[in-house]
Amino acid sequence: MSTLSTNTIIPVTGTTVTIGESGDTITCGGTASGFGGGKVLQVLQTVLTDTDSTTSTSFVDLSGLSQAITPSASSSKVLVSCTIGLSGTSGGGGAMQFVRDSTAIGIGDADGSRIRVTMGSRDFSGNDFMDVWHCQFLDSPSTTSATTYKVQWLTRHSTMYMNRTVSDTDNSQYHRTITQITVMEIGA
Repeated sequence: MSTLSTNTIIPVTGTTVTIGESGDTITCGGTASGFGGGKVLQVLQTVLTDTDSTTSTSFVDLSGLSQAITPSASSSKVLVSCTIGLSGTSGGGGAMQFVRDSTAIGIGDADGSRIRVTMGSRDFSGNDFMDVWHCQFLDSPSTTSATTYKVQWLTRHSTMYMNRTVSDTDNSQYHRTITQITVMEIGA
């Protein structure tokens, strides 16, 4: 094996430098840099497989649905992703919001008496149905300190359930789902 030692490779013409040929494996012994942003630096996830419910008409933590991450650079962004299986009585509805530490993020603008949420529904499908909510938000925490992302939820009225239907009948026509929050550090 031969070794090439140089500080800069510049194309003779144009702006393209080709290293290797199709099918070759290129190995980097150091830290690759200068290739632009958008690299996924770390991925962390919390999954809930149990059931939960709320009767709160103001935002409360969805118990256990949080994930801490320590960004490696203050310029990094954090992509927060959440999927929740929810149900509630027909005519009811609910909402959820992302929270970074104690600050709500990724919520709508203030406008009169309307509540600011990340995602919500004015009505559920009914006692035998489950809705699946999925939401993502790209946050800029601007820190290298440990940061916790979590989900808070509320119900418009009645009881709202996670990972089960309202009726929750014990037969194969009814479901149990998972709920998850995933955080990904994206390099600048």
